[in-house]
Amino acid sequence: MIYTLTLNPALDRTIYVEHLLERESIKVIREERYAGGKGIDVSRVIAQLGGESIAIAFLGGYVGKEMEGRLLNDGVAGHFVWTKSGTRTNVIAHCLETEKEIRFNFPGPKISPQELSEIVQLCRNLKPKPSFAVISGSVPQGVDPVIYENLILTFESQGARVVLDTYGEPLKKGLLATPFMIKPNRKELSELVGGNIETIDDAISASEKILEYTEVIAISMGERGILGITRSDGVFLATPPKVDAVNTVGAGDSAVAAMVIALEKELPIKEVIRYGASAGTASTLTEGTATVKFADFERILGETKIEKID
Repeated sequence: MIYTLTLNPALDRTIYVEHLLERESIKVIREERYAGGKGIDVSRVIAQLGGESIAIAFLGGYVGKEMEGRLLNDGVAGHFVWTKSGTRTNVIAHCLETEKEIRFNFPGPKISPQELSEIVQLCRNLKPKPSFAVISGSVPQGVDPVIYENLILTFESQGARVVLDTYGEPLKKGLLATPFMIKPNRKELSELVGGNIETIDDAISASEKILEYTEVIAISMGERGILGITRSDGVFLATPPKVDAVNTVGAGDSAVAAMVIALEKELPIKEVIRYGASAGTASTLTEGTATVKFADFERILGETKIEKID
């Protein structure tokens, strides 16, 4: 079974407006609401691609109740630890005139030591046992980044291979527990190694020391696709076809969802990377947070090129 872990989930409110003008009263044309947070996004896309997972997350308050209901309607089962503080709400303003978006990410509730202990205990006693675990997103207020190192070791002790998708100090701490895969973008990799990653050669060079701590590094390279750098199978670049994107929110989470599905199917690592690039691109064709139409994924998968880089 695949498990996803989201310590700082959010209800994503996407509002659509005709114009974004300073000092003007802006009329909202319509609004969409999605259960969000990176691990939750992964679970939703896994369901959309025909897979199964169980989402683990902190939820709280009226927003948390709405999140739970939306996840059930999305076909996502979950184990939730309920917090005294309410779940945060993020706001995405989508301008129809320019097709640009402005995202407002709120910090989220402060988690108590008791609530943190409860989610750790939950992860120590999972049934069914995990085959893969995806740990994604930021660490909430009141929680030390070392929690990711602890939880990776917890999942690994139960036989799971862990995919870690975070940034900054939580990524540095998490790497100490040697997760199976990490999925930074170029900016996050630059912060991790203390350099500026622009080219494929930059990314390969920067990843050499990181491979001491993980077996696979899947780097989001924007429109160029996903660069997969592995400890034992070499380097692969998956290049999807160019598309007219209507939304980019959650594309990285969609890529992670497809990659973990491919891993569970025991596909070769080059196919894992190709799955990720295809799903990330397919996600940009649909409005809303991390939403993939299976037909789009299948079509783009057939058009996504994979090459080995020497």
